[in-house]
Amino acid sequence: MTIHKLSAGDGYTYLTRQVASADERRAGQDLAGYYTATGTPPGRWTGAGAAHLGVRGEVTEAQMQALFGAGLHPDAEDIVTALTAAGAAPEEAHGHARLGRPFPDYATLPAVNARVADRVQALLAETGQHPSRSPT
Repeated sequence: MTIHKLSAGDGYTYLTRQVASADERRAGQDLAGYYTATGTPPGRWTGAGAAHLGVRGEVTEAQMQALFGAGLHPDAEDIVTALTAAGAAPEEAHGHARLGRPFPDYATLPAVNARVADRVQALLAETGQHPSRSPT
């Protein structure tokens, strides 16, 4: 058994590319050769958290994307489909599948120096004082 840290956002993609694919060939890569001649089996849901969420068996790529990529229940797609079929609004159904706040996507933020310059300008306009200078 190996343990690998998963990060919020797209940290799970290492596992979906190498481990959770159960030795399927992807983009010409022989996954079995990555580890051993027999490869690494896909992950399985275990523990109290899995029981609380009602997931068991083999972990799918879609479940990993929902949980680690979007902060949703691993079976979010099924939950949203069932609730909307029962008459819930799509926003309400999606809310039931959410496990917390969406993970931030820092790649889409402007550069830090641009954000600081914008904030300095906003403070200047609001207070008339430069934030790094003492009021006189």
